[in-house]
Amino acid sequence: MLAAAGGTAVATALAGCSTLLGGSQSDVEGEADVPDEPIQAGLQTFTEGAAAVLGLQAQHGAELAVRRINDAGGIAGREMELDTVHEADAHVENYTQFVDEGKDVTFGPISSGGHAAMAPEVESQGVVNVSTDGTVTTLYEGTVEDPTYSFRFQNYDVMECVTAAREAVSRVGADEIDTIAGINPNYAFGQDEWKFFELAMNQLVDGGVDSVYEGFPDLGATDMATHITEINNVQPDVTFSSQWGGDVTTMMNQASANGMFGNTQLVGSVLYSAVDELERNVVEEADAISGSRNWYWGFPDRSRWAPNDDTFGAARDEWDIVPTAHFMSGYGAVTAWATAVAKLVDVIGGWPSQDQIARGLEGHGFYTPAGYHVMSAGHQGKSNAFSGRMAWSEEVGAAVLEDVNAYAPQEVSPPEGTTAEEWVNGW
Repeated sequence: MLAAAGGTAVATALAGCSTLLGGSQSDVEGEADVPDEPIQAGLQTFTEGAAAVLGLQAQHGAELAVRRINDAGGIAGREMELDTVHEADAHVENYTQFVDEGKDVTFGPISSGGHAAMAPEVESQGVVNVSTDGTVTTLYEGTVEDPTYSFRFQNYDVMECVTAAREAVSRVGADEIDTIAGINPNYAFGQDEWKFFELAMNQLVDGGVDSVYEGFPDLGATDMATHITEINNVQPDVTFSSQWGGDVTTMMNQASANGMFGNTQLVGSVLYSAVDELERNVVEEADAISGSRNWYWGFPDRSRWAPNDDTFGAARDEWDIVPTAHFMSGYGAVTAWATAVAKLVDVIGGWPSQDQIARGLEGHGFYTPAGYHVMSAGHQGKSNAFSGRMAWSEEVGAAVLEDVNAYAPQEVSPPEGTTAEEWVNGW
């Protein structure tokens, strides 16, 4: 594979399809019926506000993937052009606008509630959307139970909550956990995450656990003192939080100021999403356990896995950020679609229709710097899940994850045809 690709970092990072690797691209271009004009793609993500901590990461990841695809000659010779808009609360409107503009594919959004609102419209319009995030478990278990055109690259809620529960039990000890509490965003994502963390903990700890506090601050809340005071009062063995982006910074800064970290072990699903905003004293005092969804740039070690090193370096050099799993959500959503289309062009000898692309994405396996991914038959991306202890790195100048564990998708997600709740309750 490397020989065919000329050993380039670009080709290695996008491994998974011979067309993008360059091995058979000239033959495909010569024989296939492929349009001449560039591929038009649309991405909606948060480009401003507190949620931009995640949204811009996804945008930059998508931009890097598009650039690498174009540098490698495009998809069957067609370069990609990416148009990015702020998702705000206009998820359906943004998608329909992309369709009206004649976009070949759309990516995003970040918001779980927005994704749930948009997915039925995707099925109605029939232009493939590969979501970067929007990870609520019920999306393909209730909202759109038999999707055709709607796909999601990022691991979904049950996967990261089971990962968080297993990490809590492994690192704290099942015999040391009797009580749990939660501080989670007050909308579909936070409620879903708390539900599955609580379910998993009750299965993993003999005799179950007592939930002594459930707090749901509004998204973007500037004052979480009430919730922190409650945690200090009940002193749970473990406090779970699915706070993300700017809300992580708010919660952890106020928790530090009010001595919360001495009263509980903080475990989070996406605390590391705030890596570029967290201060050293807060990171060191918290000693928190954090998931990193389907990618952590430092695992495996960058010296042993060149695509991690190349992608980390690109993010640092160009955008001056420490890339997170949300960077990979943008990168991976683009790459999922691009590698599937490139394979289809090679197979059918022409440019595929939206229906053919949708069929080709089902069960599609592909590589990114995060490793190997599969888009399941149920349209849910499944990748390794990562978690570790947050610590401060002088070399990076930011928080890192230490003692990282990786969980295969089969360990943290239900098999096809089984709902997440049925699966966890059946352990």
